[in-house]
Amino acid sequence: MFVEPFSCVGSARNELIVAIFQKTGAFLSIVGSSLIVSDVAKKVRNGKETDPYQRIMVGLSTLDVLVSFFVLFLGTWMVPKETEWLWAAGNTSTCSAQGFFGVLGFYGELVS
Repeated sequence: MFVEPFSCVGSARNELIVAIFQKTGAFLSIVGSSLIVSDVAKKVRNGKETDPYQRIMVGLSTLDVLVSFFVLFLGTWMVPKETEWLWAAGNTSTCSAQGFFGVLGFYGELVS
């Protein structure tokens, strides 16, 4: 008996579209957050004082890079290949690592 793999988006075409948009959005988020961190780091290197707002933004941006990279960008690649999801190439260890960084980042963003 053949069991069809679970897909929350309906069809393989829709799953592909969601995955591409997810990875594109994650890449743009990583670039934007990295620019914020580098801008504040440049001020610190030049001996300029940073205000609390800038330090908070560095913390949030660092957590955003973690979440965007491990959860959104690597998303389906870290899922165990036995699930037969689109582009699934991981194992249970990679899935657990992805879950750890996802929870760490989301919890850190909530606390900040």
